[in-house]
Amino acid sequence: MCTLALSRYLGCTTSRLLAREVGRVVAEGTYEATAFFIRNQGFVQATAARRISFEDSLVFERLHEQTYRELGFQLVEVPAGPLADRVTLIRQAVRQPRRAG
Repeated sequence: MCTLALSRYLGCTTSRLLAREVGRVVAEGTYEATAFFIRNQGFVQATAARRISFEDSLVFERLHEQTYRELGFQLVEVPAGPLADRVTLIRQAVRQPRRAG
């Protein structure tokens, strides 16, 4: 799903191999249907590997979210905030009993 979102962000045509693999893992339920969506913190710190601007990161964030939702994933929002708060939210979500779907 992340590779599909990245290829869309880069403006690449989705290859048949990528489309087939995404279709397969979604159909087989390879991944949990619920995914944590970690929101940006309001900035991007450039590194040797991370060269995206904050503005471009927001575009990529929206595409990422759209891709996951389009594929039927339920997203658990993890908003910007202190790391400890984010960890607490994720731990609470993981502990909740799963609903039959």
